[in-house]
Amino acid sequence: MNLKKITILSFLLTGLWACNDLDVPSINIIQDQDVFRSESGVTSYMVRLYEDLPVEDFNFNEEGFNKPLNSLSPGNYTGETLLCMADMIWNNLDGDKFQDWRYNSVRNVNYFIGNFPEYTDHFSQDLSDTWLGEAYFIRAYYYFAMVKRYGGVPIIRTVQNYPEQGIEELKVPRNTEKEVYDFIAEDLDEAIRLLPEHSLASGRVNKYVAYALKSRAMLYAGSIAQYGKMQLNNILGIPAADASYYYKLSYEASKMLEGTYSLYSKYADKFENYWRLFLDGDSPENIFVKYYKYPEKTHTFDCLHIPYQMRGSQGYSSRFNPTLDLVEMFDDIDGNPLTLEIGTDQNPVRYQNRMDLFMKVEPRLRASVILPGDEFKGEEIDVQKGVYVSYPSGELLTSADFNALYEGKSIIGKSGMGNNETTVTGFHTRKYQNPDADKSLVLENRSEQSWIDIRYAEILLNRAEAAFELGEVKDALQAINQVRERAGAKLYTADQLTAKVIQKERRMELAFENQTFWDLRRWRVADMEINNRQFTALCPYYIYDEDKYIFKREYVGPQYTFDVKLNYAKIPSGEISKNDKLEQNPGY
Repeated sequence: MNLKKITILSFLLTGLWACNDLDVPSINIIQDQDVFRSESGVTSYMVRLYEDLPVEDFNFNEEGFNKPLNSLSPGNYTGETLLCMADMIWNNLDGDKFQDWRYNSVRNVNYFIGNFPEYTDHFSQDLSDTWLGEAYFIRAYYYFAMVKRYGGVPIIRTVQNYPEQGIEELKVPRNTEKEVYDFIAEDLDEAIRLLPEHSLASGRVNKYVAYALKSRAMLYAGSIAQYGKMQLNNILGIPAADASYYYKLSYEASKMLEGTYSLYSKYADKFENYWRLFLDGDSPENIFVKYYKYPEKTHTFDCLHIPYQMRGSQGYSSRFNPTLDLVEMFDDIDGNPLTLEIGTDQNPVRYQNRMDLFMKVEPRLRASVILPGDEFKGEEIDVQKGVYVSYPSGELLTSADFNALYEGKSIIGKSGMGNNETTVTGFHTRKYQNPDADKSLVLENRSEQSWIDIRYAEILLNRAEAAFELGEVKDALQAINQVRERAGAKLYTADQLTAKVIQKERRMELAFENQTFWDLRRWRVADMEINNRQFTALCPYYIYDEDKYIFKREYVGPQYTFDVKLNYAKIPSGEISKNDKLEQNPGY
């Protein structure tokens, strides 16, 4: 049975019963024996399950997964990035964003778990165990995607069938958030028991990938217990007394990857080493990866992030711009908070070259963010907001036209600021951009960089956070300093280590990897950090009569607000209307 048949089957089943609550009708168009008695049939079924994994990658935005251009990513709500387009940066988060109610996918994996064991005598024990282990991992992944959004959701372990089961029986209430995390841990433990140490193929899981997901998921559970509160008759929240239990599960799972994976360290130069790790398919840091390959499966990352001066023929560029707030979160190379010496509007500091301002930034920052005046693809990235004839009394010239000149000098440089396709913050994203892509290839649906869904640096940060909360400060310090040493940052001492420091380290290391949004929610700080918050830009200006540059900090975009209710997303209204046993989350 080929993949096309599986895909068509899934589509047909999804639409067979419109009043379905959580599941779709039984799979009966193609007989089980046609699928589960051959290796190709089982492999095709597994491909469908993997394709449904809610990996929050290049194509993930507020509307969901595999969405088109110009929608807001999680980073646009946390101050990591801002959209360049003025008509889109006003958007504030609401409970309908980033939805993922995944019970059609759950049904498909439940069907496999429930029915495949009848056919295992057609295969070796190892192969049968591997497929079942993959299924348990995938189900855990599906449920983790839901629980981190909604809190407690219904746990469905077996396939629901209509009309064998009546409508009322199919209306399943929500389990508690704690029960869902325990279910995820149970599935991952079964996956670990069944899976081999090495994956069947690239992009598929092994027992260590299952340990890695357990490290991530149980850390979330520990945070919810520590920082959250019980709500909605205990459907939401985890008792505070259970925090240590979940931190311990996360910590123990993290330790299991030691010696199997390691931080990327192929290049001596810390700056080069860091940006290359996201492009090297042979990195020992990669744990779970979603692969892309032109033309079958692509994304548009380069087209959306490229500086204007390097844009392709379609004209897109600079859509997602790192903020000054993110840049100033990093330390300098001496381990001190990064202080950009720009002076005041009355007495700004003059610089001969724009990069002179950034001489002491840590390599990891340069490798994550293209700073104004830095080099990319062999060119200086010419970011400028305007020209002062003289300063402070001379005329300020600004423009949206790249052909606008003053005495032969471009008013906004080759990459903005001021045009609708240029950075609004002064910065561009370097992490994940392909520096070898020819301009002719910087197009929609042409990028093929792999998305690293789980990497070893995250596991070390999970370990550090869990260890710290368990009082294992020495181990936490050792784990976090591995990450900092590779980043080119000064190592921490034990007396410097706090929960806030560990959280900050995570935000720096995992910037633009769609994790900060969920971290701020699980730490229960998003509503405080993004409370009527307006993010900032760093704007370079050229002073013509001095041949020098100055910088100004300027606010850009709207004021963002994160309502406390958004720590839990809204249960989709359509699901509530179909199932009167589902209770809506507070505030909706």
